[in-house]
Amino acid sequence: MKKTGIRRCMKALAAAVLLTIAGAFSAQAGSADKTPVPVSLHLDVNSRQTAVYDGYTSYVMGNRISEKDTFTITKDENGVNLDDVILNYYLITYEGDTQKSLECRVYGLKEGEHYPVVRPETMAKESEERLYDSQERCYVIEFARGDERSSYYFSLLPEGEMPSYRNIHLGSWEQDKKGWRYLYQDAYLTSWAMINDRWYLFGMDGYMKTGWQEYKGAWYYLNPDGSMAAGWLQWQGNWYYLDPSSGQMVRDKAVDQHYVNQAGIWVP
Repeated sequence: MKKTGIRRCMKALAAAVLLTIAGAFSAQAGSADKTPVPVSLHLDVNSRQTAVYDGYTSYVMGNRISEKDTFTITKDENGVNLDDVILNYYLITYEGDTQKSLECRVYGLKEGEHYPVVRPETMAKESEERLYDSQERCYVIEFARGDERSSYYFSLLPEGEMPSYRNIHLGSWEQDKKGWRYLYQDAYLTSWAMINDRWYLFGMDGYMKTGWQEYKGAWYYLNPDGSMAAGWLQWQGNWYYLDPSSGQMVRDKAVDQHYVNQAGIWVP
């Protein structure tokens, strides 16, 4: 790592401590001087937040992500017309002079659609060595509606380095009449999250899911305690095989010389 990168890393750690003490961490840092857009961003896989240098004068609260990460959006107010909201992708580089470039604009936003955190065309035009120099890059997703702005900040790492940021330890489980939720950094998790080395799936309402769940066209099974199942699973008299690396149900394939059909059921 370059000396400048090391200095930025040390500054980021110090900034994170100061921001924590001040209680000023925010996923929408940088929008304090503007009215926020009543739309929220939800990462499809939760990750720990960290201090991200905004390329100018300060550190803001953001997330570590990889090129595989995606997100969905929800409306925070009734009557919000997503056709009025523009999704802007920015890339901030600060090797020498800070430069902020608009990479892409997306119109016609839809709830439930999965959007990439980093645009494929941005990935394509950046060399791998520079792209993964997280100390010299900042990726910004901005929602814009008229004069309203909401910004989210991200620092990119290779997928292989993400487990330490995806594994959440410093939160707390909470139970009420409806079920279980996990409180982390003053907010409930919503979507996939690795907690103490085990994968869980939370709904947009923050409640932990159990049983069979379909996600992005694939099926998963969440145990009664909410943890994701893997390997062979017996359910209602049938055997299913869940890929140990992803938890996805395997279909129409031979596994250990045993065939599972299109419905995922082992055929003796």
